[in-house]
Formats: sequence, C-alpha cells, structure tokens
Amino acid sequence: MKTSLQIVWILVVSMFLLPACYQPGGPVPEAPVDPADLEPISQAVIVEEELVYSPYPRDNGEIPAGLICGWDCDYIRFTRYRPETVGAPKAVEAILVLIPGFMGGANSFDYIGRQLVSMAEADAGVGSLEVWALDRRTNCLEDLTGMNAAEAAGDPSIVVDYYYRGAEVNGKVFQGFLGEPDVPFLSEFGLKLLMDDVRTIIAEMLPGTADPKETVFVGGHSAGGGYASHFAGWDFDGNETTEADAGFNLCAGLIGLDGRVGARTGTYIEESEYTQRVAEIRSGAASRLSLLLGVTPEALALFELLGMNAHLFPDDESVLARDVPYSDSVASLMRLLHSRDLPHFLTDTPSFADFRYTNEAVLGAFFDDNFNPVGILQTSMGFLQGGAVVEKEFPGELADLLGLFGIDTDGLFIPWDAGPPTDLGTGPLYSWVNFDEVGNASDPNYLDTAGIQLYTTWREEMVDIQDVAVSLYWGDTNFPEWYYTTRIGLDSQAASGPYASGYGLNFLHNDRIEDLPLLNINASDIEGYNHQDVLFAAADRPGHRESEVLGPMMDFVFANSTGSVTVP
Repeated sequence: MKTSLQIVWILVVSMFLLPACYQPGGPVPEAPVDPADLEPISQAVIVEEELVYSPYPRDNGEIPAGLICGWDCDYIRFTRYRPETVGAPKAVEAILVLIPGFMGGANSFDYIGRQLVSMAEADAGVGSLEVWALDRRTNCLEDLTGMNAAEAAGDPSIVVDYYYRGAEVNGKVFQGFLGEPDVPFLSEFGLKLLMDDVRTIIAEMLPGTADPKETVFVGGHSAGGGYASHFAGWDFDGNETTEADAGFNLCAGLIGLDGRVGARTGTYIEESEYTQRVAEIRSGAASRLSLLLGVTPEALALFELLGMNAHLFPDDESVLARDVPYSDSVASLMRLLHSRDLPHFLTDTPSFADFRYTNEAVLGAFFDDNFNPVGILQTSMGFLQGGAVVEKEFPGELADLLGLFGIDTDGLFIPWDAGPPTDLGTGPLYSWVNFDEVGNASDPNYLDTAGIQLYTTWREEMVDIQDVAVSLYWGDTNFPEWYYTTRIGLDSQAASGPYASGYGLNFLHNDRIEDLPLLNINASDIEGYNHQDVLFAAADRPGHRESEVLGPMMDFVFANSTGSVTVP
C-alpha cells in the first residue's frame, strides 16, 4: 500500500517526465477475420410503453410542473415485450418483470426482451412469455425531447442543437440538466417506492383471477438482482403474520443477471446513522443524486448520442469532440477513461479530441472491456483497428489510492497514433472490428501484425456492438438513468435492520426468499463474459458462439411456471 507521500512523489517525478511522454506508434492490430454466419431469430414481438397510475411520494415537496420532462411522474412506466398477435394479446406461461441496475433504465433489457419473446414463439411447444422492463420513477425527469426528435428524423445533430445550442424542438427549449437544488423531492424516491411500483404493475396489469405465483418471475441486472430479492422478502401490509401479500407469494421465482438473487446477508447500518443520513438528504446537506466517477446526467445523455451515431452512421468519422460543446466535467471523465498512463493523464496530450475515430469506434472505446477500466460498464464487443494500439496503464494501481473502486488494472489498451506531436489530429482513422471478426475456433487470437501482441481472443468477445448502440437510445425510453437517487442505496443498507419497518422498509421475510426457485447467471462463471455481456450476448450466431444467458432463462421460467395468463 503506497502512502500519501509516495503518491506525491509519483506525481512530482511524473511532472519531470511529461515533455517526453507522447511519441506515436506501437503494435498495430491485424486484419479481421470474416464475420460469422448470421442465423437471425425471426422477430415476433410487439413492444409497447405501459403506464400505471400510482402517485409518487410528496413528503419532501412536489415536482414542479416544468421539471416533468418525460411522462407524468404519478405513473409507473415500463416497456412491455409481448408475442406478436393480430388483435388482443395471447395467453402466456410466464411474465418476467425485470429491474435495471445502478443508473440503468428500461432499455437495459431491450435486447433480452425482444429475443426471449421471439425465441419462445419460434420454439413450438415450449410456451410463450412476456418481458416487462421497468423504468424507475426518476426517469420521468429526463427530457428526451431532443433525443426522440433526432431519432425520428435520423439526424443526431438535433441532439446537439437542442441540448447545447438552445434550439427549440416541438415547442420546447431545454432547461438544463437537473442538479441537487432542483430535486429535493428525490429524497423520498427510495426502496419502498420501487417495491410498491413492482407490486402495483403486477396487481394492476394481471386480471383479477390470475395468481402471480404461477406465472410472474421477478429479476434484475446488477443491483436489480438485489432489488428483486428485496421484493421477494417484502411484506406489503407491514404485518408479517399475513403472508398472502408478501413478495414471495406474489411471484413464481427470481432471476439474477450478474446481480445475485437470494437471501440478503442480514447486515445493516445502525438506526442512528440511517436517520441522520435521511435527514441530510432531505435537507440537501447530503447528495440526493448518486453519481459514479463523475458520470453526470449530461454524460449519461451523451451515452445516447454515442449510440445513435454508432447505429445510424457507424463508419462516419466522429465529430463528437469537435461539434459537441460538452462541459468540463464530461471532458474530465473522458480524460480519466482515455489516458494511457499518469503523464498522459496529467498533460492530456494528445487529448481524446486529437484521435480520429469512426462513430462505432468511439462507442467501443468508451464501453468495450478492452478499453474502459470501469467494471460495471464493460461489454465485450470486439476491438479497434486502423492504427497503433498499445497497453494502457492508467488508472491502474492508482485506482485504489484515488478511491476509484471497481476499476480493472490490467488487460487494457488505448490507441496511440494521433499524428506527430507537431501535427496532432492527423493520425489514422480508427474503426471497429465486431466481436465475431476478431477470431474464431480455428483462428482464436486477435494479434498485432507481427504476431506478438495478444489483444483479445474470440472466446472473450460475444456482443454485437450494434445491439448495444440501439439499446442506448432506441424508442421512447433509453438505457441510462440520468437521476439515480442516493436514497434507494441508503434504504438497501438499512432494510435488514430490526428498526427498518418503522420507516416503511417492510423487508420482513428474508428467510423465505430461498423458498422460491432461483436462477443466478453470473458473468464470472461464463468464459469471457463481463458485467454488461449478460444483457447483450448475441443470440444470432450460434455457430460461432451461443448465448449462455437466453437459453437458461427460458428453461428456468418454463420449468417453474404452473399456469398461464392473458394480460389485456
């Protein structure tokens, strides 16, 4: 463990080395292999946005009308994926209610939802299912006016004009991203609201004669797995002796996608700490918004623009750094993610803006596991090509010292040709090699042209970058959640406490959760998988590699369903 004095010494020494840090060059990735044969799953799915009325808590004020930019916040919204029919919906044997993870929205499950429903319809005799992907209530605050207009027009420049240049779209002008002073009411958007919302959509959507214990499965990705477990242990009338309303009697099983479902550990923070922190969140003395590594609402909105550009114009040269006047906080985040070593981070020379990328390559550079060090963002989509790509050392060992948790410290790369030091911005155009083009069973390794540097292998890549691009922005909702609350995390830390029910946290049946059938699909248990791969592992190239997520999910729900239901 390095002391603070050692950190200072590292920084001082680095400052002396700065002038000589950048010289372009290094190993260059080899040419890609031919892509795998496509075996597309015939899409037999209808995608609908559903709203269920349930007023949000007003204990710390109401949301000013001008801040409600999406749907009416007195409604719960979820995306419903159901089998394609002419006319009324058909009977299904299973309904999957899926809860996103940290900073995740309903589109987290867009790929899974479409594929699961369609795969079930294509497999005669196996049964039918629906997927309901939840948007937490905070998503009603996201102003997607510019995003949706750009999507409809196929013109990402509308995003830049609306969010950065004051352009009017559909009679609206963007009022800015919300900050702490704008959102006092979010102090009440905690675990209880989420639990009530899950129960409400099940109760309101299912016909009165249906028993959710026969057909409804609750699951989640990442932190969503924990929330699914809390649901199963929740008592909705607060009386643990009346179990008909307990979560474990309102579902047929639980599914965790790299977020474990099952009994909680039973650990909790002290009541005094909980009440003090709630009071601080309510007063504004503590943050109401939970941000990871400076990933602000603006940065999350730009994720959507990255996806839109990569999907609509994948091979065009990116103009993100040139044409988007993003804030200093976004620039700092890019610098953190796009630095080779400490000297590079300190000088920011060459900067992200000095490198030439296609739109698809920009998305890969910020989300792929070979380039992004942040574990919860990592996706296995392929690799860069077109110029020198070298090993990346930053933040490396400094991550723990800087308090950056969940950071990979090895196996990372960065492009390293932005042109000569005297003429930055003139380097080669970096493009993207999709996951099935880095190798295959007969040619497994993706190397440099000299055959020395190993970049990745075919077993470490399983996600089509276009599936990720689409999920980030497509439709009326999106993948990121701009305004994730600290209250929900705090409540999760308190829910197992003996005092919790006194504050509406009726997590009273932890001991009954594992009475339910459980399915945990952990990325660490599957060769090559990373945290986001459980959501996007490709299903349409089984001859190359089969998804190790979708099949087990289908097998699990149909094995544990004991009835069928027709949802109007």
